Amino acid sequence: MTIPMRFTRAFGGVFLFGAMFVIVYPTATAADPERVVLSDWGHIERLHSAWMADAMGIHHTAPFVNSKRFDPITATIRDECTAVNDGYATDPADPGHRLHHAILLGAYLHGKQVRLALQGCSYDHPRIIGVEVRD
Repeated sequence: MTIPMRFTRAFGGVFLFGAMFVIVYPTATAADPERVVLSDWGHIERLHSAWMADAMGIHHTAPFVNSKRFDPITATIRDECTAVNDGYATDPADPGHRLHHAILLGAYLHGKQVRLALQGCSYDHPRIIGVEVRD
């Protein structure tokens, strides 16, 4: 049994379209459009508390990285937070924010490098959702 050439071409086109769709639209879910972004390793240069909230801001020596959000209309990933090159912040509503504060303060006092996991924004700065420390 042979498959007509018209069917083969149509199937090939559909298959190619499907493969391109998967590559361009890999994590586009309405439930979780924000991506987790990691900063590079760097030493903490400055820590500061928020004025009226249990939150902390941090600046470190690694190049600034903004949080990312998938835009389903344009099918692109874009920067999410409006503050650029002005550090990162914890969110007082996050359940682990006090642990992040303790780890950041310990790393600062001991001169250790940190890498930050970022997702979304806090006070228009990339929101810290995780902290790693190394020598």
